[in-house]
Amino acid sequence: MHILMIVLGAIAFIGGLIWRLQAASQAGAKVADMAQTAANLPRKLAFRRKTGKRGSQLVTDAREAAVILMLEIVRASGEMSRQQKDTILSIIQSQFDFSPEDSEEILVQASWVSQIEAGKESMQRRLTRLVTEQVSEKDVVELDGMLVEVSEADGMPTSEQLAVLQVYRRVAGVVA
Repeated sequence: MHILMIVLGAIAFIGGLIWRLQAASQAGAKVADMAQTAANLPRKLAFRRKTGKRGSQLVTDAREAAVILMLEIVRASGEMSRQQKDTILSIIQSQFDFSPEDSEEILVQASWVSQIEAGKESMQRRLTRLVTEQVSEKDVVELDGMLVEVSEADGMPTSEQLAVLQVYRRVAGVVA
């Protein structure tokens, strides 16, 4: 009988030890999570300040601005076709050196950011100025070619697409 009591005592001791270790592990995970939250706080606060801005005003990179301008060409003709999407993704990968996965992500991000102001000439002018301030003249002309390529993805460009191209060319100083 005393052997049985020793075995039961050992099992109870081991069970209590396991329970305390598990509780300590959970407490450690909570402390690590709190530390991670504290470490990310400056980034989160910066993001909150940025979110006070509207849509395309968050864009500071010329490549993202170029993708939004390509989307504006597509939006001018209506819904995005598979051919137009493939053309834009191909341009992002070949001209901006993004992977296929990153190309999809930047296209979705650009679409989301510009959705509020889609079709507005003021956004097109602002993004064109952003591009011209950050890249060379040669790159500005190359972007014109990319925009033309997107406009011709489904055949001849529409008058609305040509109007978007004209806004870009007028602001960028590109002569076609």
